[in-house]
Amino acid sequence: MNKTQSLTSGAMAAAVLILISLVMQWLPYHAILTYNSAQLGESIWTLVSAPLVHLDWNHWLFNMAGLALVVGIFNDQFDMRQLFNNYLLISVISGGLLWLWPETIEYVGLSGVLHGLLLVCLINATLKQPWYLAVIVVLLGKVIAELAGFRPDHFVGPDVALIHAAGMIAGGITWFLQRRRLADAVNRQKTQQD
Repeated sequence: MNKTQSLTSGAMAAAVLILISLVMQWLPYHAILTYNSAQLGESIWTLVSAPLVHLDWNHWLFNMAGLALVVGIFNDQFDMRQLFNNYLLISVISGGLLWLWPETIEYVGLSGVLHGLLLVCLINATLKQPWYLAVIVVLLGKVIAELAGFRPDHFVGPDVALIHAAGMIAGGITWFLQRRRLADAVNRQKTQQD
């Protein structure tokens, strides 16, 4: 895939996610799309719907700009399938991690998924250019500072740090899962049996 195709595919996938989020933001049913860890069994769809719904239009705009920025900077890493796979894996894994937290967590917004998506991109970039490791360290430091109590003014709710941390962990797991192709695992097992 050449760079122009990658940019178009990644940009198209991001545009589709932004359009879906725009429509969901206009819907009056935000309560049934909001993630709530205590009610996840009755509303499993919120694993993928909550990141696309936002508190208000400013929150939506900020998150969509973040998505466009990540896809724009790392456009060579995306096609339609890759961006949607990353979105689905990171949102489901991070939601699962938050479900394991002993207290009830509610959230909407893309920031957790963005943290995970950015980590996936940075790890891939580090494999080609090791200086990206410094950016990963800064991102990890930011999330650790948030967990330690640093709360910028734009944070809404006490669980934002946990959501960002879950997104980062989910991003690491997603990167690992995508590096280990299923066909490779099957072939390895078959070889061991022979």
